[in-house]
Amino acid sequence: MRTFLRLATVAVALCSNTQAFGEAQEQRIAESIVIDAPPAAVWAVAGDFAHLDRWYPFIDASRLVLGRNGEVGAIREIRRLNGTKVEEKLIEFDPWNYRLVYTYAEGMPLTSDYFATMQIKEAGAGKSLVEWTARFKRLSYWTDQAPAGQEDATLTKLLTNAYKAGLQNLKKVVEPAQ
Repeated sequence: MRTFLRLATVAVALCSNTQAFGEAQEQRIAESIVIDAPPAAVWAVAGDFAHLDRWYPFIDASRLVLGRNGEVGAIREIRRLNGTKVEEKLIEFDPWNYRLVYTYAEGMPLTSDYFATMQIKEAGAGKSLVEWTARFKRLSYWTDQAPAGQEDATLTKLLTNAYKAGLQNLKKVVEPAQ
């Protein structure tokens, strides 16, 4: 019995320390841009959860498949330009503070525990500061060595570039409408 208790104690200690198993560290990205438009005008475009295709350049179509636009729990299906599809779930929606948070519900082949936040803030002189952040782990988070192309640095660079391009295109879409 004493041997069993020692083994159980060691097992619990190992399980509570994810580094003992080589679990990947959570990655974070943050991109921002100043747009020459008031926050309400930027939110009218970026806060439209159902219609990401209005401003995000790497998708062909976006539509709700569950719930209502702006309703927590709503799920949008996104069809990328290459034809692949993903679903994203709205987990926080705050139109008074121009903030939304979403996660992948299905179809993201490279990340796990992905949570993205878009926040629009007053930047003075009728301008807005748009901040788009995310935290995630690589899909193979339990391994020391990620499969080729799925390394933390590769995923971070991919998402950073996607966020930058998205924000630049949001600026192009919103500013001419002013």
